[in-house]
Amino acid sequence: MEKSTELLQSELKNAKNPADFFEKNMQVLKGKTVQEFLMELLIKYNLERKDVVVKSGLTGTYPYQIFDGKKTAGRDKLIQLAFGFPLSLDETQHLLKYGGHNELYVKVKRDAYVMFALEKKYDIQKLNELLFECGEKTFE
Repeated sequence: MEKSTELLQSELKNAKNPADFFEKNMQVLKGKTVQEFLMELLIKYNLERKDVVVKSGLTGTYPYQIFDGKKTAGRDKLIQLAFGFPLSLDETQHLLKYGGHNELYVKVKRDAYVMFALEKKYDIQKLNELLFECGEKTFE
């Protein structure tokens, strides 16, 4: 369960001691792993890993190792996986957060293009065309 920062701060303020707060909120504070979140998304969208990998434009065994939790994905690779589903902007932000990366930020030009493409439900190829036309780094 996700809890807002404000709610967590309120619970910490009202806790009898920090240990109680941490015990009560251990799961929330720990968060999910990328692997756990990807598995939830596969179930939610009723997809197979291979379908997501193909649509993401990723190749080889690396994307499967991300799904299995054997490799840590970089920010761009997680964004590519988001397009393989395709995920909403909110789901993509969560995926990046669980991967330990900065969320997409509208004031960063390349991120803004990615956010636009997510909202418009572009596939990875159409996003890459947009990025190329605008002089931004494409996804490999």
